[in-house]
Amino acid sequence: MDGALSLGLPAAVVGGAVIALLLGLFGGGGSVLATPLLLYVVGIDDPHVAIGTGAAAVAVNAGANLAVQARGGQVKWPCAISFAGAGLAGSLAGAALAQRVDGQALLGGFALAMLAVGLAMLRPVR
Repeated sequence: MDGALSLGLPAAVVGGAVIALLLGLFGGGGSVLATPLLLYVVGIDDPHVAIGTGAAAVAVNAGANLAVQARGGQVKWPCAISFAGAGLAGSLAGAALAQRVDGQALLGGFALAMLAVGLAMLRPVR
């Protein structure tokens, strides 16, 4: 195991718990928080590996969150299935494209996308 990663394992455990809590609480934030945490705190040095690792962890946490929300009757299944299907297609295309893009360019695009999302969230909900 890589030395930086072994030093970052406690951070990965704490960070994973906090990210999962926020994902369950707000319904989002998983990969938005996981990728930077894995890169800058845990010590993974390859953005592609951080993205894949974060996606795996977030998928498990999202599945658990879905189970709880579904048991509580909080899922509109027709909408969820449509959204998930389109999301799956976008996810596969994005993952294939990401493999062809330099890691630093991915991080720059990620930062711009998060800035755009953050600014959009400051607007009142209609």
